[in-house]
Amino acid sequence: MNASSTLLPAVVRPAVEEHAWLSSDHCASPVLELLGGLGWAIVDTPEANAHCTSPDGRVYVGWLPEDTTA
Repeated sequence: MNASSTLLPAVVRPAVEEHAWLSSDHCASPVLELLGGLGWAIVDTPEANAHCTSPDGRVYVGWLPEDTTA
């Protein structure tokens, strides 16, 4: 089955100089800011968990740090 390129999601890539956050696990802020900017619904909890749902509701991303100080 072939899909038209107009049906495929847009690829969003950070600029080369912004790739450092991809290799760290210090915080979710860069990813949450990216998803929020793309229109994703973001809900955070008192336990420092973050739950994100894509605008069409088909994709879920969760940030569930084990350290409560995250």
